[in-house]
Amino acid sequence: MAVRRTASVLVLIALLAGWPGPAADADDCYYDPVGEIHCSPGGTLPGGGIKPPGDRPPIRYVYTSTDPVVGDCHYWSRRPGGIDAWNPANDPIVIRIVTTTPVCPVTPSDPPAAIAWRIFRSFPLATPSPSFQPVGSGITGLPTYLASPDPEDISHTEVLPDGRTMDVRASATMLVVDWGDGSTTNFEPSRAQPYPAGGVTHTYTTKTCDATYRQEHPSGGNCHPTLEAYPVTATFTWTGRYRIGGGWIELGSLNRSITVEYDVDEVQGVLQP
Repeated sequence: MAVRRTASVLVLIALLAGWPGPAADADDCYYDPVGEIHCSPGGTLPGGGIKPPGDRPPIRYVYTSTDPVVGDCHYWSRRPGGIDAWNPANDPIVIRIVTTTPVCPVTPSDPPAAIAWRIFRSFPLATPSPSFQPVGSGITGLPTYLASPDPEDISHTEVLPDGRTMDVRASATMLVVDWGDGSTTNFEPSRAQPYPAGGVTHTYTTKTCDATYRQEHPSGGNCHPTLEAYPVTATFTWTGRYRIGGGWIELGSLNRSITVEYDVDEVQGVLQP
């Protein structure tokens, strides 16, 4: 294994040594952001010669990335900005990258939407973390407030194998609350603030009790017939988007949910003589 690895490294070094060395472009030629080279009439390139406008430069830059499946990986690109393999000073790092990480599985034939979807699915999308007021038990006839931190957007920038830059973003666009009593309502996540500023509220009409209370207490008939607590399910709807130099394109949505038991009591007024 060591002999094969050493041979591979020597071959790579030989290839790097055979490539043209680094040099500054002439003033009348330049690369655009996607790796196309443009020259004014008669423009010259390092090493001499005339480069027709629009000709693509050779693949010479190594980029590293993290794939959701294989982990750290690398790919080659025409687009300036990566590690310039034609610069001898970069030989050690280029050799280390290409001999210790696999080639990224994304290929130019993969549709950008498919690449963006894989990145979106790899994001650590947060679930709600609900808290209630009143704390512990709600009160029939009075609003219950549900609060949960509003998660920040998650963003990632990926340089595609064809040299274009793609941004992928995930945003929590909706908080859906199933209150456990047959009611489900949708809210903007930013509204899930504690009392009194919060806007995620629900008013229960029936209290919850354990089986013994329902069967033996004189007020047992006022309880929910089966529930000892309401199963409240809070769901963040995460929406994914991507863009490649233009406007945002929507990918779709992923949900993250949590269910919390919430008891509801009632307050009865008693006349005093």
